[in-house]
Amino acid sequence: MKALQIVLVTLLMTSLNYICSAQSIGPATLNAAGGSTAVSGNTHEWSVGEMVLVNTVTTAGLVVTQGVLQPMLQVTGIHDNEFALEGMSIYPNPASDQLNIKFNLPRNLQVSLKLSDISGRTQYFKKIKDHNGSALITLDFKAYAAGVYLLQVTTADKTKIYTNTFKVVKN
Repeated sequence: MKALQIVLVTLLMTSLNYICSAQSIGPATLNAAGGSTAVSGNTHEWSVGEMVLVNTVTTAGLVVTQGVLQPMLQVTGIHDNEFALEGMSIYPNPASDQLNIKFNLPRNLQVSLKLSDISGRTQYFKKIKDHNGSALITLDFKAYAAGVYLLQVTTADKTKIYTNTFKVVKN
C-alpha cells in the first residue's frame, strides 16, 4: 500500500509538472502589423513596428540569436580591403598643367583609371591590361576647367576587384 501511494504521488507530481505552467517573466514584443506566409517550402515572416534588442552568441561554428525577427546583417559600402597597388602617388595635387599618376603593381593585374568631374561626367578613362611593375601616367591637365575631380583607380585579377577613389584639385 505504501509503495502504491509513492507511485501515485510521483505520477501526480510528474503530470502536474507537464499540465501546469506559469507565465514566464521576460521581455515581450508588440508588433503593429506583420504576418507569415509559406512560398515554395520556405516560410517568410515579417513584422512592422517592433522594438527588438538582438543578442548573438557564437561558438565553434554555432550561431544562436535571440529576438522575434532577426535582421539580416548586410554591410554595404564599408570595406577593409587591401589596395592592390603599391606606392600609389598622384602629384602635384592641386595640379595646373599636368597630373602624374604613379603606381607599382606587385603582380599581373588589369588597371583602369577614370577621372570624373564633380557632377559625375567622365573626363578621362584609360585601361591597362595585364601590367606588372611600376607605371607612370601623365595627364595633360591644361585643358581641364578649374575645380574638383575624382580619380577612380580600379585593379582586377581573376578573383577580386579593388576600387579606390582619390580627390584631385585643378587650379
